[in-house]
Amino acid sequence: MKKKVLIVTTLLSSMLTYAQETKSDGSHCVKCACDDEILLNKKGHEILPKAGDIGLGFNTIPVLDMFLGTLNRATPFAGSGNVVQYTQASNNQIVAKYFLDAKTAIRVRIGINTLSGSMTNQVQDAEVMYKATLGTADDIAAASLIRVDDKLKFKKNNTLITVGYEKRRGYRRLQGVYGGEIGFGTNGSSQSVVYGNKFSDQYPVQYTNNFNSFGITTVNPTAPGRTARTTEAKNRGGIRFGVRGFIGIEYFIFSKISIGAEYGWGYSITTRRGATSTQEVYNNGQNGPEVFFEDLDVDTSEKLKGFSVDNNNGSIFSMNNTLGGNTALSGGAGALTLIFHF
Repeated sequence: MKKKVLIVTTLLSSMLTYAQETKSDGSHCVKCACDDEILLNKKGHEILPKAGDIGLGFNTIPVLDMFLGTLNRATPFAGSGNVVQYTQASNNQIVAKYFLDAKTAIRVRIGINTLSGSMTNQVQDAEVMYKATLGTADDIAAASLIRVDDKLKFKKNNTLITVGYEKRRGYRRLQGVYGGEIGFGTNGSSQSVVYGNKFSDQYPVQYTNNFNSFGITTVNPTAPGRTARTTEAKNRGGIRFGVRGFIGIEYFIFSKISIGAEYGWGYSITTRRGATSTQEVYNNGQNGPEVFFEDLDVDTSEKLKGFSVDNNNGSIFSMNNTLGGNTALSGGAGALTLIFHF
């Protein structure tokens, strides 16, 4: 009887030793019924994501740059000029994943950036001032205080949506990821200006020549030459479509919290329309002064296509758009992406 008890005890001990293995970092693995290894931390919480988990993340490079910049006494903040982007277009995107199982996830990167607004600058009312010059000095003094509004309205957009399929494999906290994704993006901007003073061939006209500095120009009807001001403009914008393969790594620093990095190679098609504008023109030429409107094609349209690795500044993924930034379709979840799983 004692021998049977000893045999049973030995078998149970062996099974427990096989099912649970303690690691040097305090974590341990448990074999589930499906024979998949479940990695647990010291408190018994699962470290790696499982089926049904959602991951949300963002690029940590700008945050790290600002933090490390504060340690540099010469430059309290390192600034965006010191940010090293290993992948493109990651700063303006939210990274999300949905795990179909422990080794497979659907991933989405979304960046929808829009900006619209208006600027108003006051200038002297040219017509009132002209009529006052036909009156008394008091009329002129009173008219010089009257203002009209030059008003600029603008809008900008930069959208990039990417959907991908991700597989992973690895040992314990270190996981390798690989897969593919499809991306679609648009961008563009436009503006319109309503001037308080219309151009005139009878009297001087003030108008805002620069809404960034609120600079003012006075057009004298007796001066020879041509003066033009933009009333409407549609700046360069376009559509982008691409497919991309990627490889990378994730390391789970805590339970369900990982830092990931990846690199990719893809193909994209980029179409871009040319900019157009409408101008109000005052021209004092050989036939005398005249005021008219004209439409302009500022530049030509473009269509680009080809293959590129991530962060290739000369690739067709790079597009200096009307927002003044790079709206590359290539690039992964981020140079260093912090992802939370729940």
